[in-house]
Parts: sequence; structure tokens; C-alpha cells
Amino acid sequence: MRPSDIRRNDSKSSTHPLTSRKRKSCMPSLFNSIRGGIYLAALLFTVICLALAGHFEAVLAASDLTRFVPFALFVGSASLLIILLLLGFSFLFRERNPISTRLELGSLALAGIFWLALGVYLATSDSQSADVECFASATSTEVLDASSASFHTDQYQAMYRVLNAFSLINATLLLIFAFGLFFLALRRHRRGDEHMWYAPVTSCAWFNEYSKRRDRSKRSQTGILPTGNTIPVFTEKPSRKSSRHHRSESRGHGHSRGPSQSHRHRREAPTAYPARVYQTQMNHKYAKEDPQSSGSSLLDSTTESFDNGNMRNPNRR
Repeated sequence: MRPSDIRRNDSKSSTHPLTSRKRKSCMPSLFNSIRGGIYLAALLFTVICLALAGHFEAVLAASDLTRFVPFALFVGSASLLIILLLLGFSFLFRERNPISTRLELGSLALAGIFWLALGVYLATSDSQSADVECFASATSTEVLDASSASFHTDQYQAMYRVLNAFSLINATLLLIFAFGLFFLALRRHRRGDEHMWYAPVTSCAWFNEYSKRRDRSKRSQTGILPTGNTIPVFTEKPSRKSSRHHRSESRGHGHSRGPSQSHRHRREAPTAYPARVYQTQMNHKYAKEDPQSSGSSLLDSTTESFDNGNMRNPNRR
């Protein structure tokens, strides 16, 4: 073989599955997917509400009917900051996220309560049925005509209803997710996992059932692994040994025992095979006919009778 025919198989050129590098899956878990979807939806609605509140702040003059505008700006800004912090820290730091489960639960509950309060205030305020009057300037007292006005009552009421609807939607999303996360955390706390309160929510396996898997593995191992307390019970082999022992004793002492003792001994010995049953029955039959004869004469007579009839004697060995 030429040296040029030898190929080098190093770690770079090898494609064996054991030597190749394992690629980690970048797919998020189910909980992280649900969490990201809810946060993105709440972020979108928050931006829309902030845009509507900012437009109201720029167009409407300050009065008793426009008190909802600064409140909507505050709620939208606080909610936007909370959502961006939660998403940003979980995306940048991942498992080393400094925001624990307790902090995230508190932030979500606070933002949800803010949006719920804004939605209730908008739904019960007199501002939802107010009319809009446009003026030429801030100091002018003359009302402009509807054709020359840039902002009308219909536009105001439509935007007001959109702001009210998105506020309630944000409150529903954040509060439902906060209650769901609290339920999952409480369930793991009851199972003995108290460290998840201090860990980030993205690093916890919320939907995995480790206790059930352990119970199933324990149940499956109880029928496989041997135990020290079990005592094997032998049923067949001792009976066969006892039957052989009784047969050997009856053969060795057949000449000295009478028919009553041999009959009692055969009654105690167990019967294992049909041929041996036939042997004991024949011996008992001939013992009744000639009680004074010995066991050897009975075997000899049966041997001759079976040989004359060209039949195999089961007593012969």
C-alpha cells in the first residue's frame, strides 16, 4: 500500500455522530412562547394607547373632561417600561436574569391593575359622550365652523372608545397571565420546589411532571428488582425427591415388609408419572391375591406374563 493511499481521519473531517458537535435546539419552550406572545400583544396595545393619549394631549385643552388623558399617559408609560424590562432582561441574560418570579408577578399585577383602573375610569366617565368645540387659538372664544375645524366630535368619540377597549384588553391579558403564573408557582411550591420564587421564570420547567415520572419509575422497578425479604418456594423438586426416596426404601425393604406396611407406604408416596402409578396398582393387585408371597416373586411372575404376551413390562429395569 502506498503512503498516498492512507487517509487521515481527524476530528475535523470525521462525520461520525459521536465525534460531531451537537447543536443545541434554539426552539423556546411552551411557557416562553406563551409569555412572549402575551407580552408582545400587550406591548402593541400599549403603544396604540400611548399614541391616542398623546394625540388627545396635543389637541384637547385641559378641563374636567380631559382628566383621563394624563392618567392614560402615566399608565401607558409605566406599562411600556415594565414590559420592555421583562422582555429585555429575559432576552439578554436568559438563565442569569436578575428578575425573579416574585418580581415579575408583582410587576404584572401592578400593570394589570393600572390598565383595569384606566378602563373602568374611561367606561364610567362623562367624557365618553362629550362634544368637541374647536377654536382658532388658545385665547380665542369664537367657535369655529365644523367645515373648518380639524378635529370633530365623531373622531374624538371613536378614539375614546378605542382607548377604552385596548385598556381593558391589556388589563385582561396581564391579569390572566399573572394569575396563571401564580397558580403554576404555587403548585410547584406545594411540591417542595421553593427555589423557583428566586429564579427567573424562563429557567423553570413549569409544565414538566417530575414527581409523576419518579412514581412511575419506582412502580416499574418494584416488579423488576429483587428484594431481600422474598423466600423462594419450591413445589415440584422436593416432591420428586421425596417420591424417589420412598420408592428406593420400598425396593430395598420389599422382602421384609408385609402387605399392610407396603400398602401404607405406597399411600403416603406421591404419584408423579402414569407408569409408576400402574406399577403400584399391579403390585397391590397381586399382593391381595397372594398375601404370603414376597415382593420379588410378584415381580418375577409379572415379568414372565408380560414377556409371554410380547408386551413391555413397566416394572423391568
